[in-house]
Amino acid sequence: MVSEYFYGWYFRCQGEDGTFAVIPAVHISGRKQTCSIQIITETGSWNQEFPICQFRISRPKGIMQIGDNLFSEKGLRLKMEKAQGGVEISGILRFGKLTRPRYDIMGPFRYISGMECTHTVYSMFHSVNGDVVINGKIYHFRNAKGYMEGDSGRSFPEKYVWTQHFLKNGSLMFAAASIPLAGLRFTGTTGILFYKGREYRFATYMGALVRKMGENELLVQQGRYCLEVRFPRQAGEALSAPQKGEMTRRIRENVSHMAEYTLSYQGKTVFRVKTNHAAFEYEIKEEENEDISNHSGENQGKILKRRYHRIQ
Repeated sequence: MVSEYFYGWYFRCQGEDGTFAVIPAVHISGRKQTCSIQIITETGSWNQEFPICQFRISRPKGIMQIGDNLFSEKGLRLKMEKAQGGVEISGILRFGKLTRPRYDIMGPFRYISGMECTHTVYSMFHSVNGDVVINGKIYHFRNAKGYMEGDSGRSFPEKYVWTQHFLKNGSLMFAAASIPLAGLRFTGTTGILFYKGREYRFATYMGALVRKMGENELLVQQGRYCLEVRFPRQAGEALSAPQKGEMTRRIRENVSHMAEYTLSYQGKTVFRVKTNHAAFEYEIKEEENEDISNHSGENQGKILKRRYHRIQ
């Protein structure tokens, strides 16, 4: 039996009335087995824990149930009364067709055993329709935007930065993290810019290098391409995250805030977006917010990128 494990999904929904995210998850640490639902809005975050007997999942059908709450690739049904989590939420959302990545976001790392955390992107973009009430505030979603991903493993990375943003004709997601592997530790990255029906991918297994990683900046270089992401120094809302299967870590997420994304090729800007509606999440110590000497990540990228094409 697995003694340390977590498995969770992440849904982000953005409409004219605001943005919220919901994270259903199951977590196991030793003999302790629980499940939980976390809700994040632009003004607060709430975490409600449930006994493991209220957890059901069908991975082949893509359906998870916790208590009266149902989560799937087709939509959400939410119903929680104020309890220890302090949130009252109800509503039904329906999703349109999911926009899936061309292949697994983890690339060859998906097949390496013993990874601390594995990541999955289920949909870069899909439509959202329905209504949700959170602590008395009504969110109307009319052909709104949605994003879905998931994580599993033992623990969240020791240091990481993650961001996601909806574009007029697409969506983007980028992440960088400190990764322990085979007794070594390197800074890896993965991300997708889905724009006008085309997928541009950055990843360690494609030769991408993380040049800077901090709570307000991410700089990634892949060949002659350079991606820079800048955030303001905002604390964000506190969330619980897994540490050896137990939800004891505290991280920060801002579900809708200012950010700037710049993609350049040979020093020439080819794509730039400034927004007030980006999501970002991080756990970075202040003294570690600096340039990264990433020799181990560079060597790992050179080995793995031979199996994959660069973005054109």
